Amino acid sequence: MASLQPHLTSLLKSLPPSPADKEALDKLVEHTLLETKNKSSPENKKSQWEYLLKNDIFLLAASEGTALKSDEQKYYTQLCEKLDVILTFTEQDACEPSFPLIVLQDLLETQTIASCSHIFSWIESRADRLTEGMIPQKGKALILLRTLNDLLRRLSKMGTTTIFCGRILTFLSGVFPLGERSGVNLRGEYGPTWEGVLFTDKAKPDNSSADVRAEENKVNGPTQENIKDSEKMEVDEKKALPVQTPAEKKEDFYNTFWSLQLPFSKPSLFAQKTTFEEFKEAVGKVMPVIKEATAKERAMMGSRSGVGNLGTLKRKRDSEEETNSNEYFFAKFLTNPDLLDLEIADTHFRRQFLFQLATLLNHLLNFTKTAKAAWYTVRNRSLQMDFTLEDLEVQWVQDTLTKITEELRQTTPNGRTFADTVNVILERERNWVKWKNELCTPFDREPWSQDINGEKVDFFEATKGDREQLRKPPSEWQWKMGTEALTEIWDMGYTNLEDLKMPFQPGDVKDFVKKIKQEDARISLRNQRLEKMAALAKSRAASAANQAKSATPNPPPTIVVSAESSTPVKSETATTRAEPAPGTLAAPRPISAVSNSPIHPSLPPKPGSPSKLASSSQEPVKIVNSSPNVGPAPLPVSTPVPAASPAPTPVPVPTDPEITKYEDNKQRWAWLALRAARDQYLQHFGRIGTGDIEALAQEIEKEKDKPQRMEDVASSTIGEEQGSGSPSFGQLQRDTEGDVKMEG
Repeated sequence: MASLQPHLTSLLKSLPPSPADKEALDKLVEHTLLETKNKSSPENKKSQWEYLLKNDIFLLAASEGTALKSDEQKYYTQLCEKLDVILTFTEQDACEPSFPLIVLQDLLETQTIASCSHIFSWIESRADRLTEGMIPQKGKALILLRTLNDLLRRLSKMGTTTIFCGRILTFLSGVFPLGERSGVNLRGEYGPTWEGVLFTDKAKPDNSSADVRAEENKVNGPTQENIKDSEKMEVDEKKALPVQTPAEKKEDFYNTFWSLQLPFSKPSLFAQKTTFEEFKEAVGKVMPVIKEATAKERAMMGSRSGVGNLGTLKRKRDSEEETNSNEYFFAKFLTNPDLLDLEIADTHFRRQFLFQLATLLNHLLNFTKTAKAAWYTVRNRSLQMDFTLEDLEVQWVQDTLTKITEELRQTTPNGRTFADTVNVILERERNWVKWKNELCTPFDREPWSQDINGEKVDFFEATKGDREQLRKPPSEWQWKMGTEALTEIWDMGYTNLEDLKMPFQPGDVKDFVKKIKQEDARISLRNQRLEKMAALAKSRAASAANQAKSATPNPPPTIVVSAESSTPVKSETATTRAEPAPGTLAAPRPISAVSNSPIHPSLPPKPGSPSKLASSSQEPVKIVNSSPNVGPAPLPVSTPVPAASPAPTPVPVPTDPEITKYEDNKQRWAWLALRAARDQYLQHFGRIGTGDIEALAQEIEKEKDKPQRMEDVASSTIGEEQGSGSPSFGQLQRDTEGDVKMEG
């Protein structure tokens, strides 16, 4: 051990300035271990290094009082450097894995609270290295948990150390898993039981005069006055009811108030039959006093705000409330009888009592018949209690909880915020108790994964294709107004709510004629384009055939003898008809628009009905001899006559989809025109021949012109008659109406 001390001293002197770099410190420690490799046995090396390192840091810790007086920052810097050296030795496998935590445990027990705060800051900064490889409920985890719990016991529950307590609890919640059982009261044990207090009043009533009078009666006998007084007292005692004096009331309330602390600290007492009734009676006595104190405080706050400058007092009161809330802490109860009235007048004391009462009542709701059926099992026997709330008792508990919440809302300052916070705490407590009653079942779940090609991938990778598809711009919607029905209504002219007030107007026939002509123009333009494409394909096919013909020798002509004539006919190998190249569209055949219609045989077919294609069959061509004297030449016997081949089956020409759509549009406009004209111009349907909507429009225009011409002729005739003294047109109309009525 003496051989290792110089090397440790040399290492500490060669440390880099704070904050030390981890890589530099690792190199220094590694170099020191290589130098001392052969200076001690492997069995004792770890223990020797642990003794030297622990002795060195505790020599520094022993000088805490003197070091803090001279240079506080220097002391804490040296302390953190030595802790870094210990941690680095442990990482180099020169010490046991739990050695740094053992040193911290002993160090935190010997240092002041201020120094412990600086040491804990070092623990927070080295948390990843200290907890590396730590298994809960084993090894280093138990030492760390014991160390920090001992530190929490040293800290006070008030003043500035409250923040330090919160730092420790936050560190523990981050280091240990969320479902760690080490912080759970698995046995269901309660805290220390309330020992109880007795009422001791120094100002007791003076009974000396009564004692003197009793002694006189014993010695001298009862006098006349004494007899009269005794008779009066007996009569008064018989007539008067038992009335408590203020002192007795004070003593009774004192005993009742502090007796509630016993069930608060030990709820298992409710297993006794009389406990709940006594508890209910005590709460009934205390709650009115609490409510009266709250009302009195609110009245005083209101009276203060009504005196003097309202704005100044309000700002002053708000600042006082903020200061009191910042300096507020939970102190230990003071049970002196003279202080009880002052304690109840304090807002924080009343809140503390009401919060205790709400916590106990919330706990009792776990023992209803319905709640116990959910968690009452054999395994959590330690948490059970032979107590069940009846229906009336459950109703009383719920009503009392409602009163407590309302009372907390009425207290100042920030009553509503405090009441909401209490409700949140109680809700979390119910969830915590439920988890504990279920024996702390693990509630953390594995991350989502999916098997793709035999490999587990996370959610991000599994949804990569879907997310890329969602980023693409959406395709254009075929209905510009959202749906087919709305688009049709919009096209009919209904663009706002005012249009719905007007009667339905299907439109004019002339408008539909224009739309049909537009469709004809589109069809003509499409046919021209298809013809150009077919001619281009034909020229390409002809050029390809010419190239193939020039590349191959010409075959001898085949002689075919016709069945009707004996003249042989040469058959050329090259066809005179060029077929379209594959992949190109041929010019479509004209589609007959004439089909049977339920209204008239000559009307166009209804949109959506199958249209009949024109027949494409070819009739055989007969050759007639023009010379009457020349007969048919006889066939040579030696020439074989080949069998006539069947006529080739006509290949259906594919229709163009755009032209088909335009034809459907034409039929649609035609039917809409017929529907618009059927009410007034149905008589013209038989004159339009093959369903020509343009002819129907012309007939309608002629009919519209007839009344105008008749009115012009009638007006001219009436003018001539009036000039010659004939009766007026109105008189003729009245006479005509009269004749019609007489005839009727």
